[in-house]
Amino acid sequence: MRSVRGSLGRGISWLSRGLTLAASVAAAEPAPSAPAAGTGAAAPDAAAAAISAPAASPATAAVASVAAPADPGSALRAYHEALAARRLDASAQLSTEKLRGLIESAEAQLGMGRRDEAIAILAGVVESPRFAPLQTLDEGRAAVFTLGDALGRAGALPMARAYLLRLIQSSPVDSWYRRAVSSLVDFGLAGGEPEQILAAFAGLPAGPEEPWAGDVAYLHGVLWERMGRNAEALQAYAQVNARSRFWAQANYRAGLIEVDQQQLPQGEQHFCKIADPKQTPKLAPLFGGNAFFQVRDLARLALGRVAHEQYRFDDARYYYHLVPGDSERLPEALYESATSRYEAKDYATAHRLINELRALERPHPYADEVWILDAYIDLAECQFPRADAKLTAFLQRYEPVLAAARRLESDPLAFQALIDGGQATDAQGALGVGLPSEVSDLLVGSIRVDPTYGRVTRQLAELDRQLGGLDGAARELADLGARVRDPDAVKPRPAAPIANTPADRLRELGQQTAALRRLLREASLGQSAAAPELQLVKQDLIRIEAEAAEFEAAGKSAPLSAAASHAQPSAGAGRSLEQLLADDAVEARGLAEGARALRAQLFGQRNQLAQ
Repeated sequence: MRSVRGSLGRGISWLSRGLTLAASVAAAEPAPSAPAAGTGAAAPDAAAAAISAPAASPATAAVASVAAPADPGSALRAYHEALAARRLDASAQLSTEKLRGLIESAEAQLGMGRRDEAIAILAGVVESPRFAPLQTLDEGRAAVFTLGDALGRAGALPMARAYLLRLIQSSPVDSWYRRAVSSLVDFGLAGGEPEQILAAFAGLPAGPEEPWAGDVAYLHGVLWERMGRNAEALQAYAQVNARSRFWAQANYRAGLIEVDQQQLPQGEQHFCKIADPKQTPKLAPLFGGNAFFQVRDLARLALGRVAHEQYRFDDARYYYHLVPGDSERLPEALYESATSRYEAKDYATAHRLINELRALERPHPYADEVWILDAYIDLAECQFPRADAKLTAFLQRYEPVLAAARRLESDPLAFQALIDGGQATDAQGALGVGLPSEVSDLLVGSIRVDPTYGRVTRQLAELDRQLGGLDGAARELADLGARVRDPDAVKPRPAAPIANTPADRLRELGQQTAALRRLLREASLGQSAAAPELQLVKQDLIRIEAEAAEFEAAGKSAPLSAAASHAQPSAGAGRSLEQLLADDAVEARGLAEGARALRAQLFGQRNQLAQ
């Protein structure tokens, strides 16, 4: 019986949380608009945005009506009330040891990448009535933070914000207070309505010495920059101190604004603060972590481009050379450096840099341009036969790719198989188009260079995962509904406790009273009644008799209160368990339909980007 009630409670917690999460993710994962056609690598400002602050997009019409509730725990609490009405809820109190164990279990699930399972565990605990006595303890605040942070990483930003805002209502000295602010800043940068988050931060201590001051200032700067108010953005970025994990990002974005306004010396100063270890505060790399060194590589590329723009080719070569060999930006640095040496008429160095780029043997966005640049360098050296041979090899390499691309335009099945990664079907398309592996690899590589294509592909994968969860939730709801309607499948717990009841306690008190009285009688025969030991025994007897009297009085009033409670059972009652399951089944089907409509939109957009 206990296992049936436990599985029912866990299943309901999982389903209710899953439905709300799917709704929030669907509303928070819009389809991006297709960019203008073009090739080449992402600009450094786009790369910095990917590290720290991707721009927000409006929700699609397919899920515009789906929004996270203002109270994210209302659905689970309704289930707890319905379970309590059926006496299917847990009756034992939640201890700090048990709560600590549940948090550790959720963290283990997060460590294994099982994010939804962790959220289900934490949501079932945090929204349980048994959690109320523990919510102000350290364990309780840890559970709320872990739940809010996991929801935000899952894309359910409105739900995450609702939980994390609970933690910033207490003393700023609390470590969970600071961690909640940090996570809220991350979610604001990820597009989760930074205006609302900044409004919630209005009550935070605003001194520059506060540990979150730099993060909040950076969020302000990103918001100003999105609004096109560069002067306010520069002021906000200037307030980000070296103890903030966003110090490098703030200086980099400030440099981009200055360069965009043709203030090249000022922009170069910002980039140098990041690129030059002598100008970088010692605390910045410690607080910035791995992202700091990624931004440092971007700053060195930016310095090279600024110098290149001013025809300072030697300076540009030096800055590009500073990009380390293990950096993701090394192909970009080698290509840009080769281009600058070509324009500086240092053709030998340009050839050497191109050879280094080819020796990397890893995919990069400059695979096509390298062929043409290498041939142009030969032409500049008047090495016409060598240039002709390279251009001929380029044509021989890419003419089959061009021909295959033209054929795929008239073969939707083969084109779809190509972008889905099915090369076997790709080679046997509707028109019998045979594509060698090197041709299909070049086509797929040219498609995946587009960062927007990659973002749409990731959203499709996440949406497919959520669709699988919704379909599973619909089946679980049907199963749970059937089990609830079967009186033999679900047995309620007894209306009254079967152990440790008030009657049991009253019986124990009676036994203790009899034992103390016997002890007093025997001790008073050989000792004075005023002995200190006897006085202590008398005090214990008085205390136990008073407690027994309280239990007797409570037992006499219990039947009256029970009768009063049964007289009006529906005065404050909510929806029944059956109604909740049926309503969630309808919601699951509606969410699945909206998600499929959104998937079709994203699917078409991905194909458009691939073309």
